Amino acid sequence: MPSLKVATNVALSLERLVGAQVSVNYYDLDDAAVQAQHANQLEYFAEEGWPYPIALFEDEVLFVGGLQPLKLLAAVVEQLRRRGVNLSQ
Repeated sequence: MPSLKVATNVALSLERLVGAQVSVNYYDLDDAAVQAQHANQLEYFAEEGWPYPIALFEDEVLFVGGLQPLKLLAAVVEQLRRRGVNLSQ
């Protein structure tokens, strides 16, 4: 499943779970402006040899090289629980 579609699906699911408490940002790494804005992070990913897509939660890497919507959603929900975010609206 394309990364943008996964990000959109996860964003919609999170909105249903926690409302506006969180947001999902998708960065198209083929966009030159995105490359320039995140050059240091992209350089680090390249040094590590990590394949795209890469999913992060507050700069913490959750997944590298493949995204499955349900697994990504579960990982984000777990991160939210660890941070004490109320998952019921």
